[in-house]
Amino acid sequence: MMRVVIIGAGMAGSKLAEELAHNATVKLAITLIGEEPKVGYNRIMLSSLLAQEIGDEDMSLVDLQKMGQTGVDILAEDPVVRISSEQKQVTLSSGRVIDYDKLVFATGSKANMLPIEGAMASNVMGFRTWQDVDRMADLPVAQKVAVIGGGLLGLEAAVGLVKRGHQVTVFHRSGHLLNRQLDASAASLLQCRLETMGVEFCLSDSPTQFIHDASGTVCQLLHGDGQQKPVDLVIMAAGIVPETQLAKQAGLVVKKAILVDAQMTTSDTDIYALGECCEFEQQTFGLLAPIWSQISVLTQVLTGSAANFAIVPTPTKLKVSGINLFSVGKIQPDTNDACLIFEDVSANHYRKLVVNDGLLVGAILYGNVADGSWYFQLIQNKTKVTDILDRLIFGEAYCSSQVA
Repeated sequence: MMRVVIIGAGMAGSKLAEELAHNATVKLAITLIGEEPKVGYNRIMLSSLLAQEIGDEDMSLVDLQKMGQTGVDILAEDPVVRISSEQKQVTLSSGRVIDYDKLVFATGSKANMLPIEGAMASNVMGFRTWQDVDRMADLPVAQKVAVIGGGLLGLEAAVGLVKRGHQVTVFHRSGHLLNRQLDASAASLLQCRLETMGVEFCLSDSPTQFIHDASGTVCQLLHGDGQQKPVDLVIMAAGIVPETQLAKQAGLVVKKAILVDAQMTTSDTDIYALGECCEFEQQTFGLLAPIWSQISVLTQVLTGSAANFAIVPTPTKLKVSGINLFSVGKIQPDTNDACLIFEDVSANHYRKLVVNDGLLVGAILYGNVADGSWYFQLIQNKTKVTDILDRLIFGEAYCSSQVA
């Protein structure tokens, strides 16, 4: 029986273990190893848990009990500390040694801790784990919180903390929020909505120094032109860094992340990687859709079938209650692109479509996002939209019968 060891019991690793365990054609000896106390939970729902929109019981991603019954050995809070690719063994923090035939890296990522003076303090943290949510949930009431980063994760953290009664300021280096997913017009509508919820913003700005009190915790931050702002907690949400330390120690080829081919194989033919810790065709992965595709591919590969991973456009949605946002593909047109825009400020509704050579290549929807999946399908299928260009902005109901 082939022994498959999966390092990392987050979403990618747990889902892979479940898929392999449920595969009826090949029997595998699967070991799932995690460093967190809780494994197999839905990390995507952390922001909803922080905002108290769901409870602990809603966080499960996989059925751990059923996986255990099918023979998966699940080891929590005992991370791998050493790998011997020659002996095909991993050593855990507890000292336990586990043999493998095939090894999978699903080590994910960690928060990007910006090199700001004074950032090494106990009240400067990331937002990546259930433990992080527990820590924020235990905060005293009405704390002053600075969130560094106005991307998806930062905004989700900010809203969750505001809903818990804290005073939150988001610092973002760009001139508008979600600058990788939105243009300035859509971002402005989003910012106005978040401000009504109680979130404050400092755009085109970032802390330059964290000032400590006598106990060594951050009590103030410097930003802008030397302005000072009191703070009780700092959340770093300025991107993620693939977790590759073990892979480097094992001698794998690592650039931005662990290099893999279309079968998710690393530079060692018996070692694979997927999720946020891998790199394919110079791209890394933080959204769920491509990682789910990687899991499907690797499940087939490890059970003896042929499969190849390919990069496709992936839509972005903001997980904040009461805010509907959809973005996919190209958001800033070039000189050769046509740009279609519809905006109704009073209805808080905005659409922008980018078309190139008769093909839809990008879409931003804010407010009414019902047509997002249809636009995404047009992009994926490379459907010609030339004949409906004058109606495309109004959505599927106006155009579907006319698409060539």
